[in-house]
Amino acid sequence: MTEANNKDYRVGNDGFWARAWVTPLVLAVVGGLLAVVTAPPDRLGYAYLFALFTVATFMLGALFLVLIQFMTASHWGVTSRRIPEVIMSGAPVVLILAVPFIVGVLSGKFDMYDEWQSASAHGDHGAAHDDSDSETDSVSDEEAHEEHGALQLGASVARAQDHGDGHDDHAAHGAETGHDEGHAHTAQETALHHEILADKTGYLNTKGWSARALVYLIIWSIIALAYFGWSRRQDEDHDPKHTLRMQSLAPVSLIVFAGSLTFAAFDWLMSLEAAWFSTIFGVIIFAGSAVAILAATILVGLSFYKRGLTGDAITPVHFHDLGKLLFGFVCFWTYVSFSQWMLIWYAGIPEEATWYHLRWQEGWKFIAYLLIFGHFVAPFLLLISRVQKLNLRWLQVMCFWVILMHIVDIYWFVLPQAGGFSIQPADVGALLFVGGVFFAYVFWQFGRVPLVPVGDPRLSKSLHHHQTH
Repeated sequence: MTEANNKDYRVGNDGFWARAWVTPLVLAVVGGLLAVVTAPPDRLGYAYLFALFTVATFMLGALFLVLIQFMTASHWGVTSRRIPEVIMSGAPVVLILAVPFIVGVLSGKFDMYDEWQSASAHGDHGAAHDDSDSETDSVSDEEAHEEHGALQLGASVARAQDHGDGHDDHAAHGAETGHDEGHAHTAQETALHHEILADKTGYLNTKGWSARALVYLIIWSIIALAYFGWSRRQDEDHDPKHTLRMQSLAPVSLIVFAGSLTFAAFDWLMSLEAAWFSTIFGVIIFAGSAVAILAATILVGLSFYKRGLTGDAITPVHFHDLGKLLFGFVCFWTYVSFSQWMLIWYAGIPEEATWYHLRWQEGWKFIAYLLIFGHFVAPFLLLISRVQKLNLRWLQVMCFWVILMHIVDIYWFVLPQAGGFSIQPADVGALLFVGGVFFAYVFWQFGRVPLVPVGDPRLSKSLHHHQTH
């Protein structure tokens, strides 16, 4: 027997981890009741989307971390790899939790996508008039669509235009959406907005959206369960062919993962503002997912380490490496987030800037500043030093903080579309419900499997991993 095979690394009789799944399950029940009882009809959809996508980012980040370790054939992360493996194995749980959301959108109970849903359902030709058409015709065409509740200017578009040049003689009547007050806008602006929506109806339509949502969820579940299953079988038979299989499939899996994550971000988050677009948006979501899973892996690993559940398999050296990755992805998240803002600011196109206008008023400016200083400045300054990353207590505090900032980040993506800044009980309840169900499964799974991939052929090398700098 080699050193790698001598230990099973299971939870065993550890009091905390043997029953750790109970706490999130209780929180899920409490959160579900809180969300259902307190949520206004027009808020529940936003709250549930925020909670669902927040939890999905942990699962997606875990899937990325496992795939990238196999693609690079790295040995240093083998001992801590079981943590993201277990988290990514919750992909079917995310699928199940997404079903109420998809059904809510299909049935119209969740109306956060009503703008493009109405456009695809009724058609939008309001902006397709010839240049010779009069403004009266444009306004009349808009009024005809409004009879069906269709094709209003997006909330942020209307709000941004409140700061326009005041040409009231060309203003159409205020449009009232399901979550915004009426705002005046010119017939030309309305026509342009309608034309943008009309061009997107081939992609942004209810049937296509729901079909793609299921495809994304199924893809993630297949990849996650396949890799988790092979890793678990290797625990039993110690056959290196499982590692070779996972390594050979990692590049293709990463390409599929990247594409599905990007389009899921477009469909679920970016389409909340139907006329807005950003080609870097999916990369921002990916960066946040990587930050979230690295922080979660460190926190769970520290809990195992302090309780002696992983012996010497996970050491401060491993935590230092994970901390370096965390620091790197915090900087990467900042880079892509700033790049999106800078390019939109530099171009000066109103249709692109409206997304930021909405997040710079009605109380959201504070959240924007919080993300700048809390998601980047503080982690950058407090994790840049090697000494700080080797201080496990300090690293633990910073991981909690980074996860909190990640949750705020997703909140900032979703909830401004529902109105001014206001943390409502439904928002907290939905997060507790979705997060509670997901992590109840994850913590339960930790009690069933070895906490270290004991059959991996690179385990022995990882056990003796040390840093030279």
